[in-house]
Amino acid sequence: MDWMLSVGGVEVAIVWLAALGSSVGLVAGMFGVGGGFLLIPLLHVVLSVPLPIAIGSGLCQTIATSLGSLLRYRKLGHAETRLDLLLLGGSIPGVTLGTMLLEALGDMGSITIGGKVIPLIQVIVSISFLLVFFSVSLMLWFKAPSSSDDTIKPGPLSRLQIPPKVNFPIAELNGVSAPLTCYIGLALGVLSGLLGIGGGVVLMPIMLYGFGFNIRKAAGTGIVVILVVATIGTVQHARLGNVHLGLALILMIGSASAAQIGASLTQHLPASTLRRGLALIIVAANVAFAFKVFT
Repeated sequence: MDWMLSVGGVEVAIVWLAALGSSVGLVAGMFGVGGGFLLIPLLHVVLSVPLPIAIGSGLCQTIATSLGSLLRYRKLGHAETRLDLLLLGGSIPGVTLGTMLLEALGDMGSITIGGKVIPLIQVIVSISFLLVFFSVSLMLWFKAPSSSDDTIKPGPLSRLQIPPKVNFPIAELNGVSAPLTCYIGLALGVLSGLLGIGGGVVLMPIMLYGFGFNIRKAAGTGIVVILVVATIGTVQHARLGNVHLGLALILMIGSASAAQIGASLTQHLPASTLRRGLALIIVAANVAFAFKVFT
């Protein structure tokens, strides 16, 4: 039996792909994110999968991790469904816009950096990755949402008086602007289509520091958005030929069940450990990603 898979001209060991899918699924479930922020750098850096295929297939795999997380968090009662629905109002058109932007960047040729010819799409996507995720990691590490990570305290986005407004009973937040929430969903959708992420790792600090969620409720909210955005993004990237079904299916084998295990672990770990653990994982993934792209 051939235990290698050909992906974009690169031979990849199936056993490594299965292990990678399970590992990313565990992390994604633990922190309530899709896992694309970790999977895409690992596919590109460790396994040398071409970046467009890593982005498209990573979105496809995110469907499994987000579905596994969704099932577990629904049982725990940590999900704020009203926020999910408002975010989807902006995320659905946003992911299409992001994918169109990625397609346009793919036609812009290459540039030379330090004697190395690099496709412009790779430079722009890589810099976007680094700027977004290093900002997120610094925020998660240094700034607690409130005096206690388990305390709910309305953030600045919850206090903006832009009607119509809606209450989030599970998150214990009232009078939150519905239009503002939709525009945040639009921005998340664009990032998802462009970078191949579900958007959860960006949504997390928005919920913590913007709206004022505690970290456990934040981890359980947004999963529906990630699932829908990942599904739409997968279809869009498949149209561009960026989804390798064999790669995505192998990654999905262990990720769905591993995501449920990760979601269960949130009940047993301190909130500050969850917050800083996510920050460290983001930094490690992106340092490796930057080294691969620019050296």
